[in-house]
Amino acid sequence: MFTIFIDDSGSSPEHKWAVASGIIFPALQMERLEGEWNTFLAKEGISEFHSSECLARNQHSDFAQWDESRVQRVFARVRQITFKYSVKAFGIGIYKTDYDEVMPEDMRKRVGSYYTWALSSVLGLTYDWSVKRSVPMEYVLDEADKAVKREISDAMEYSEGIYPGHFAGHYSFRRRKDVPALQAADLFAWTCYQQGRRARLKHSIHPLAQENWAAYAKQDDKKWCLFQSLNRQGIEDWIKKTYLGPEDKQIQEFKDKLKEARRPKKRDA
Repeated sequence: MFTIFIDDSGSSPEHKWAVASGIIFPALQMERLEGEWNTFLAKEGISEFHSSECLARNQHSDFAQWDESRVQRVFARVRQITFKYSVKAFGIGIYKTDYDEVMPEDMRKRVGSYYTWALSSVLGLTYDWSVKRSVPMEYVLDEADKAVKREISDAMEYSEGIYPGHFAGHYSFRRRKDVPALQAADLFAWTCYQQGRRARLKHSIHPLAQENWAAYAKQDDKKWCLFQSLNRQGIEDWIKKTYLGPEDKQIQEFKDKLKEARRPKKRDA
């Protein structure tokens, strides 16, 4: 059994770039991961690791009094533990403006928002990875508010429509504070977000983001992670390939059946 722990970055409305990403851990490694992670937290005197709060030394967090060298050291330690126990990572980024301007309205209703699309793409990559190795997968996502949960559930339904029997009943939401693997995924998601902004939007990024990305990209002879983003032309090509094709029709049929099943049944008079 393997589990991918999924996080997002840039999903807030003010962000122009959004990322969905996840890290795969074998079930057999989870107890060791949690033990080493909790020792790490105790040593640093923190209740949980959170990338953006740590980097910003949020005044209301455990990181408030840290200096730059300590942040750098802790980032490196998070990567070290992650590499020790994980086997693969996937990330998908998208420029929101491209998605909003290129995606046809009726297709967007089926596929969902840019985050749903990015998450569905991560799920597709994970599916391919697991099928190639003939291993079962579980999906764990960071706890979210009702609206985001609905969006994530839509992405799961979309993926279930493509790969029946693989996603329904195989995902759950858990609090990041309680799950070390989600805290590890948080740093990877933040790093993918920063790397995407640099590569696609030509924005300068923090030196620690560059250091993180260099480490992730070269891990396991450059095989540990796969991070992708489609430019506008790539999205247009994907739409031409998918729009009202067999896959798209199959998904719509699945969603129609699901919608019908959710309708309250009329009682006999």
